[in-house]
Amino acid sequence: MNKKILAPLLAAGVLLAAWFIAAPWLTVYQIGNAAQSRDAQALAEHVDFASVRQSLKDQIKAMMLDKVAREDGGALNPLAALIAPLAGAVVDGAVDAYLTPAGLARLMAGTAPREGAAKPGGEAGTPEDGEAGAGRPLAGADMGYAGMHRFIVTAHGRRGDTRFVLRRQGLGWKLSEIILPLN
Repeated sequence: MNKKILAPLLAAGVLLAAWFIAAPWLTVYQIGNAAQSRDAQALAEHVDFASVRQSLKDQIKAMMLDKVAREDGGALNPLAALIAPLAGAVVDGAVDAYLTPAGLARLMAGTAPREGAAKPGGEAGTPEDGEAGAGRPLAGADMGYAGMHRFIVTAHGRRGDTRFVLRRQGLGWKLSEIILPLN
């Protein structure tokens, strides 16, 4: 092949490979900027809110059932079985109210939700609402591939490590799951 054709093709291949490898880091940077500026539209481009909400709901419900089972010696009592659907509805409502761009920014900054964090307009409380020390989203987080189509960002918070899982969607990446610390 002619060197005049081979050199541009090789350069294009190297650039494409570099972009392919760096894309999740760029997405994490864009998510952090959108979360910090509370830009809901920009954040929605990089977050699959339905998938993230469902993963959080499932984890919280499992933690609640585990806690009830441990308190009752490993077996669910009949009262707990009756209360579980009601508790599930409460969890669903709380996650839906909390998981907003502002709530996600708080979680990424390593802070926990406050009581009454959801405001009447459906927007969770923001760091400017009086809480000092809310940091930049995902500051100091560890990042790396966990496969060709999975990228994990581990944020270190006061209550443990929270993992943010990004999955490849087409040529881009989206936050699709948040794995809470086991507490």
